Amino acid sequence: MQQYFSDIPLHVGDEYIFTDEQAHHARDVVRLREERIRLVCAGKGFFARTYRKGKQFAALVEEEDSRTNESGIDLTLVMALIRREKFELVLQKATELGVNRIVPMISSRCVVKAREEKAEKQRKRWQDICLEAAQQCKRSRIPEVTETIRFSDLEQYKSEASLAAYENAWGTSSSLSSAVKGKKSVTVVIGPEGGFSDEEMTGFDEMGYRAVTFGPRILRAETAAMYACAIVSDAGEEV
Repeated sequence: MQQYFSDIPLHVGDEYIFTDEQAHHARDVVRLREERIRLVCAGKGFFARTYRKGKQFAALVEEEDSRTNESGIDLTLVMALIRREKFELVLQKATELGVNRIVPMISSRCVVKAREEKAEKQRKRWQDICLEAAQQCKRSRIPEVTETIRFSDLEQYKSEASLAAYENAWGTSSSLSSAVKGKKSVTVVIGPEGGFSDEEMTGFDEMGYRAVTFGPRILRAETAAMYACAIVSDAGEEV
């Protein structure tokens, strides 16, 4: 079953007219005819049946869908900038795993540098990746991709549990699974390919972020991000 997000409020009995982009996808890519789909607006789902309306593509809203398909934990993933294809993979998989907010961050060991003149275009691309992933996995909300921040801006993204993944924390810090247990909101910060510096780890402590371990193996940045989202998602299904 295909899913699409609507910016227009929906009610049972309404006719929904697809945007040009949605119509192209429905008509020319997945080749929908008179089929049942899911429409979502403001976190609320509906089942609808599609049909052609002249040159337009439309759907009749038939009934509400009581499912939310969302985790019980509000997860913010702060992700240091890494190479484009790997960062975009993180966006896609984090969305599938239930993240609510993705915060790109510049840290001292980032190989990739943010380019201000392309920032808005890049952010739109990132948001579109999250939109497509949210539609594919039938989520009821699209994760927000914020503006790229500096390490010093982390204070504003703290949650009930504010955590920083640290490769040297094995044996001296709590595991991620134990740190998120029973929490309603979690922020996890993932470093770049080179990890965090000692100065940054001191900065985490001063800002109230707690170092956590992901186990004895050193994970690549993109693997660590997906691992973190999976652990928090699993905990959120039990809340």
